[in-house]
Amino acid sequence: MGYAPVSAVLKGLKVLEVVNRLGPASLRDITDATGLPKASTLRLLDTLQHAGYVSVMNESRRYIVTARVLSLSNNFRPDDALLAAAVPVLKALRDRTGWPSDLGIYQHGKMVIADTNRQPGTFSINRSVGSRVPMTSTALGRAYLAFCPDAERAAILDLLAPLQEPDEALADSRDKLEKLIKKVRKQGYATSNQELMKTIRAAAVPVRHDDQVVCCFNIIVPAQVMSLTELEQKYVPLLTAAARDIEQRHRG
Repeated sequence: MGYAPVSAVLKGLKVLEVVNRLGPASLRDITDATGLPKASTLRLLDTLQHAGYVSVMNESRRYIVTARVLSLSNNFRPDDALLAAAVPVLKALRDRTGWPSDLGIYQHGKMVIADTNRQPGTFSINRSVGSRVPMTSTALGRAYLAFCPDAERAAILDLLAPLQEPDEALADSRDKLEKLIKKVRKQGYATSNQELMKTIRAAAVPVRHDDQVVCCFNIIVPAQVMSLTELEQKYVPLLTAAARDIEQRHRG
């Protein structure tokens, strides 16, 4: 019989993820991203500082992660064969489109970035290998949820819904999410249209092996330079072709 999750631990991990994603980040930045009260966030940040995972820049009072967070990824081992198949395809995709892509693998309620061809400074937030991104508000997560087995999707949503994270609001709106899932399945790809970040739009597709989703990857464009319709018309066919290429290379 499973135990209920320890909410303080989950909140602390959420704060650490946000500092990793936004840092250097102000207290206001962190509370806005997590939805946690200011007092609780300060206590969690103090605890993370005491544990050595977070540091504060004294003059600006902005929080950053320390080198100790690298120890948390020591046992993260994406499928080497999958990455060997995917990396050249994603590089070719970026060379052709000019826009970056992330490859994500599902792990414990989030999509974990296993590879990215983003260049530093491409967008206001730069994801790195090991970053964890939401399931219901990102194209990567939506693509995985749509094409994974029904039982797995239900288990993922059962895990996410009690947490009530702002970035996973759809996890607690099953009817709305199911409508979205049907749309994604029908069209063969998922999109995010400024839901997680107002500055970007993205489209993502699954890569499958033996009817299982082994990863998903996306293409990301600045919202101010391209509409969602333009993104879908111009780049989704290239994404789909790249997914088939990765699948063929991975099987080989």
